[in-house]
Amino acid sequence: MTYLLPLEDCGDANADRVGGKARGLHFLLSQQLPVPPGFVVTTDAYRDCVAAAGIDAQITQIAAQATTPMECQAASEQIRALFTDSMLLADVATEITQHYLALDPGHECAVAVRSSATAEDTAEASFAGQQDTYLFISGAAEVTRHVVKCWASLYTAQAIGYRARFGIKHAGLAMAVVVQRMVPADAAGVMMSLDPATGDDSCIYIESAIGLGEGVVRGDVGCDRFWVDKATLQLTRQEINHKQRAHQFVPEMNEVRMVDVPENIARAPALSATELEELARLARQAESTFGSAVDMEWAVAIAADHGTQRKVYLLQARAETAWAAKPKTGPVKNDAWDSLHGVSAPHSHWTTANYGEAMPGVLSPLSWDFWGYSVEKAMRGSFHALGALSSREAEVSPDPNQRFTRIFYGRPALEVEYLAAMGDRMPGTTGPLVVQDILGSVPDDLAFAPTMRRYPFIFCRAPWAFMTAPGRLRRMSAESAPWWHDCIARSGTMDYATAIATMKEANRRFVNGTTLQAIVLMGVVTPLYNALGVLVKKTGVGDTAALGGFGGAEMDVVIDIWRASRGEIDDATLVALHGYHGPMEGELASVVWREDASPLRKLVAEYAARPEDQDPRRHLQERKRIAEEVTRQVLAVVAPLKRPLVRLLLKLAASGIPLRGVAKQTFLRAFDVIRTMARRIGVLLLEQAMIDSVDDVFYLTYDELCNLPGNARDLIKLRRQRRAYYQTLNIPGEWIGMPTATRADHVGDEHDADVRGTGVSPGIVEGIARVLQTPDFEQVKQGEILVSPTTDPSWSSVMFISSALVVDIGGALSHAAIVARELGIPCVVNTQDGSRRLRSGDRIRVDGAAGTVEILERSSVVDNAVALGRTSATPRSSTTTSRSTERARNTIAFSDCQISVRMVSPG
Repeated sequence: MTYLLPLEDCGDANADRVGGKARGLHFLLSQQLPVPPGFVVTTDAYRDCVAAAGIDAQITQIAAQATTPMECQAASEQIRALFTDSMLLADVATEITQHYLALDPGHECAVAVRSSATAEDTAEASFAGQQDTYLFISGAAEVTRHVVKCWASLYTAQAIGYRARFGIKHAGLAMAVVVQRMVPADAAGVMMSLDPATGDDSCIYIESAIGLGEGVVRGDVGCDRFWVDKATLQLTRQEINHKQRAHQFVPEMNEVRMVDVPENIARAPALSATELEELARLARQAESTFGSAVDMEWAVAIAADHGTQRKVYLLQARAETAWAAKPKTGPVKNDAWDSLHGVSAPHSHWTTANYGEAMPGVLSPLSWDFWGYSVEKAMRGSFHALGALSSREAEVSPDPNQRFTRIFYGRPALEVEYLAAMGDRMPGTTGPLVVQDILGSVPDDLAFAPTMRRYPFIFCRAPWAFMTAPGRLRRMSAESAPWWHDCIARSGTMDYATAIATMKEANRRFVNGTTLQAIVLMGVVTPLYNALGVLVKKTGVGDTAALGGFGGAEMDVVIDIWRASRGEIDDATLVALHGYHGPMEGELASVVWREDASPLRKLVAEYAARPEDQDPRRHLQERKRIAEEVTRQVLAVVAPLKRPLVRLLLKLAASGIPLRGVAKQTFLRAFDVIRTMARRIGVLLLEQAMIDSVDDVFYLTYDELCNLPGNARDLIKLRRQRRAYYQTLNIPGEWIGMPTATRADHVGDEHDADVRGTGVSPGIVEGIARVLQTPDFEQVKQGEILVSPTTDPSWSSVMFISSALVVDIGGALSHAAIVARELGIPCVVNTQDGSRRLRSGDRIRVDGAAGTVEILERSSVVDNAVALGRTSATPRSSTTTSRSTERARNTIAFSDCQISVRMVSPG
């Protein structure tokens, strides 16, 4: 039996034996396109070697039991340990050696050993990046060893989890391996025969970096970007960036390393005009061969047959999948099946401020189905309860594109005109002031219409809301806990009708909870914050952070994790109290602590390693002491006749402002019941073979779950692809009309200006930044400055040991702001892009009062790749500010902080 094939023979007839990568290279070679010579170790070799080793059943059993991220990681480690060099059959090893030596007779040339899985690069599930690639492998023995390592990478934790998500069975899987002569690239990168940000198929998009193309794929080096007209091959747009670092093979170390690039090369284009045109021509030809848009990897290097001239090589090609299901007419259209992208009038102003904390990332369709209506209802209902809206105005339009809360590229946004109108109607503020507070400036083209016509209603209703909302909220919170426990306990035995009915009831409670929270925020918390601000400004004493209450639901989570770490409560009790929390808890498809307690147990273990002086209860005692001292200082400077009124204000603020967390606690329980019912419905539909995986339900709407459409599988497929595409994009924090989406691969440039946001917790700290996209406390050192897109209670551990916080979204009442004030550390929120502009290892100065983040010293670019989770290395600077110094600075700055109060969303 022949176990190997040359790339030229890897066409459709052998597709199942050679995998997607080899098949793509075959198509390129069939058109005489420049591809480095190579061969494929077919899936026959994998299957026969696995069968001879007797590990096939064991692999299937281990992989099939893994569903959670922790289980997938454990399964991966067990399975990969089964793949040893001894499993390679003698016939397979002999063929590999013969074909390898034939690539360069008389020499043991360097080759790339790449996985080519048979489930890879399909329209249903693009596995790009899930398996391993090995570069600059020399010697027959090393090549055969790395073939086995590629086989083992069929079972990385990511690949196991990805397969489970898409319902791909583990039994029968096989791995082919491509071995190609290595191209010692001077420059390399990727290209697509359309614009990946817009889907415009009239252009060719090319990214290039110095050295190997690994840095472009990982996103950890500077890249040039080019847009070329497909018809004329003329350059239409380019971005030449500073490329100070590159991945290159270092012969002395026999490995690929990140190296510095000489300045004259770093600032010059990585490609010549001739090379750029040649790449575009090759992309156009490859698209013709594939019959659809293509996604390719390429390299340029000096070739022996070109003298001193560089030659272009194509290293990989696959059909482009993100836009495959979309019309070929260009940018995203408002397809009827796509609920994650709305439309806007040309002159409407939009902002994502505050929404991202409650509704993180790119939402799933089912999540937005519940959030979209609930937030609109809550905002309208709260202003109606306060008297600012009439009953008719409080009604929610059945058309999502007629609401002031809409979604663009999967991200919820709020129409600024609506907030301006509310500011124009409310006494004590104005439309421009509200907009200024949200956006930082007032657009020149924004129209205002101040009016007093709602004042009589507001004067009647607002005091009633102020007096009654706190009591209503506490009653709702007390009642929601036992209901949540009961629903979760019964969920596993519910039939379809019961699960649907329970989801409907949970949605009713979710809407009521978000509405009451909005009433509390607008009618209680914000007025008290504003009153404190006026008091502090007039007296010149104290600050709103010290006077605005302490404790509350946010700190309850931190304290209970600490209690569990000291054995005061057990893990079961901790989950019973806070199991509805977890990473990305505002997304229904996420896994909360109740479903997977392993992250929570890690938090408990991490807290257990902390000294007793970090007990959060001590922080609260210190907060109480500071509040009492500041209260005495304020009362001492107030005229005696005004002291009773001021004392009442301070008492109301201390008890009323922390209610924000109670409200969120209430509606999150309802949201978790929706999540539980969705998964139960998913189980029932899967048992009836009506969907392909449990999590498919998150790509349907509530109405579709109630009455499953006949084309459910097609809808799910389309929406998965569209959401995956949206996750590759960024949109601005504010815009007019429709937002412009850009690729989500930007890393900070060392010439970027300092970061600005909203100061919400006072103090000034200098230290080392740690940029995280997920709450991975294993990457964080004590005293580093945490920089993140958003936070929720699952971030408690890293927040607890950080010296300051910098967050892309949020306001004075966001989770990060509240916990930062409780812990007494500086916090800047609403930076919008701080987590992309800052890098792990940067030395920065955070001013939690002024809302500024000053970049004192840049780290190397590779550190940001670590922050984005693209590499396993974790380089860190050893320079940090001592915690005692930070606390001293916090105390010094505490007395002169002015908290920026903004109108906040129900999140």
